[in-house]
Amino acid sequence: MKHRSPIRWSTLLALGLSMARMPGLEAQLAITEVHSNQSTNGTPAIHADWFEVTHYGSAPFDLRGWRLNDSNGGTANGAVTLGALTLSPGESVVFVQDLDAAAFRSWWGPSLPASLQIVTYSASGIGLSSTGDGLRLWNAAAGPESTPQISVDFGAAGTNGATFIPDPRTGLLTERTVAASPGAFAAADGGDLGSPGAAGPSIALSILVPPADRTVNPGDGTIFTLEAAGLPRPRYQWLFNGVAIAGQNGPSLSLTNVQAAASGLYSVALDNGLQTLTSPPARLSIAAAPTAPRWVQTPADASALEGGSLTLTAAASGVPEPTYQWSFNGKPIAGATAATLGLAAVTQAQSGSYTVTASNGSGSVVHTVTVSVLGRPQIRITEVSSARTTLDPGFIDRVGFAPEDWWEITSFSPAPVSLTGWRFDDNSASLASAITLTDTNLVILPGESIVFVERLTADQFRTWWGASNLPPGLKIVSYTGSGIGLSSGGDGLRLWNATATANTDTIDAVDFPAGDPGISFNVDPDTKVFGKPSALDVNGVVQAVATLEGVKEWGSPGRIRAGDIVRPPTSPRLAAVLAEGALRISLQAEASRTYRLQRRSGADGSWSTVGASQTPTADGPISFTVPLPTEGESAGLFRVEVP
Repeated sequence: MKHRSPIRWSTLLALGLSMARMPGLEAQLAITEVHSNQSTNGTPAIHADWFEVTHYGSAPFDLRGWRLNDSNGGTANGAVTLGALTLSPGESVVFVQDLDAAAFRSWWGPSLPASLQIVTYSASGIGLSSTGDGLRLWNAAAGPESTPQISVDFGAAGTNGATFIPDPRTGLLTERTVAASPGAFAAADGGDLGSPGAAGPSIALSILVPPADRTVNPGDGTIFTLEAAGLPRPRYQWLFNGVAIAGQNGPSLSLTNVQAAASGLYSVALDNGLQTLTSPPARLSIAAAPTAPRWVQTPADASALEGGSLTLTAAASGVPEPTYQWSFNGKPIAGATAATLGLAAVTQAQSGSYTVTASNGSGSVVHTVTVSVLGRPQIRITEVSSARTTLDPGFIDRVGFAPEDWWEITSFSPAPVSLTGWRFDDNSASLASAITLTDTNLVILPGESIVFVERLTADQFRTWWGASNLPPGLKIVSYTGSGIGLSSGGDGLRLWNATATANTDTIDAVDFPAGDPGISFNVDPDTKVFGKPSALDVNGVVQAVATLEGVKEWGSPGRIRAGDIVRPPTSPRLAAVLAEGALRISLQAEASRTYRLQRRSGADGSWSTVGASQTPTADGPISFTVPLPTEGESAGLFRVEVP
């Protein structure tokens, strides 16, 4: 719901305190479902944005002449005007963009109620954004600047094909449909999840957080707020000493330059057409006498990455209201006279001391913080496996779990980097919905790679890919989270450090197309370009050991090392000959790898190391000499272990 601009108390008195009209039958309507991001599976041509309106009243309601728009438009700018449309008590209607009723029914299939009204609308300005948007509905009599009769907002949908539905506690459109939601079913085409035509019950009006008492100095401003639950969503009317304040119909009331006449009791009357409710009053008290400024909020020391952004915020109270001046290393910053100081596209030259001074006629207060601009760490996303569907039919039965999405980062920085507080998201690229790394011991070393896998444990990942295929000590981090699944139809990854405040301030970002089942996308170690599908035996790519031979499951987890490839050892082929009264076992070795000869006597015996291990400095043949067994004793079985 949009908030009105703050008003001065003198203006408030001039508006008069006549009781504004509270909503009637029109408030019995509610937007009960929104679908802003549909699956690209199936037949996308019959998928479209849609939303549902439900009538909770007890008498038929005529919607002819009503207008609808998204959060960016008003009653005239691209708004759609409805034709003849009547809702019976308890009935829901679905509004779908640029898609006729027959196509909508083909999309959602036989689970759709046969009697459901489906209304097609077409308007270039009403596209419901998958990154977050809103819907506004006005009645036929509403003027150009009128407050909407119905207003909802919803967040980013990400790549999730489920609809938004009301939170059963608050009535806000913040929940996502899941299989257990009342009335939920999967669309016949594409598998989207929703409940079109099956809205839940109304939610009783209640006050979750009432307005709180305030004491302010003369000339200061203040804000009263209220949080309410209910479906249909309530309309608000703020009251001063029990009398309505004209035009104040939002969940908050802002007052500026308050004087003695503003002291009194403030409350909110709520009405959703089914119930009315008035909040407990909050008292506004006005302090007396001029006072020197005192801090009520001060910024803390802060850091930002080079090229990123940073905001420092201070707030002081005093009579009269203080003014502000920011300084950098002791020198005033021209124009920096607001309570906040924003620094954008920062460079290391902006590291230093920042001081804010709050002043009025009675005195001043000073606060200084240190800002550090850090060099941007060279952490790259070097591999992504998004097409987790395996073509191996017996995989789950053999290992006890299913393959999952995984991805890898590699450090090209010369020093260790703590990943505590770092965040990542898919191509919705939203810090608000990103997953945060909370492990305080997670550090990536120079040249190190770390694998992140959805839902699986580190041991399950090693079982899947094989310990011999993974570098010793490979760090494997498991994660879970709503909306972060990497789509096999094409998706992306965004990586932020702990101090980023803007969605665009990423450490690295990659996008990738639809993939083949089991085959990852990786980075070329020479060009550093990401996006080519993995190819077996190229740049360290191996076959996952838990997958049947002949079924492609290719990747190189953990094998990027600052641009070089750490390849798994070549399986050695042993040759044994008699020489000088001993048994000589030889093989072709690779430089810098350690080889240990092991022997087992008898079919049920254990393996034991024979002699010293060898670590050649160059590729070539090496051999181990073993004494011949005594008469009647078997030489046993031999193998070479290569870590």
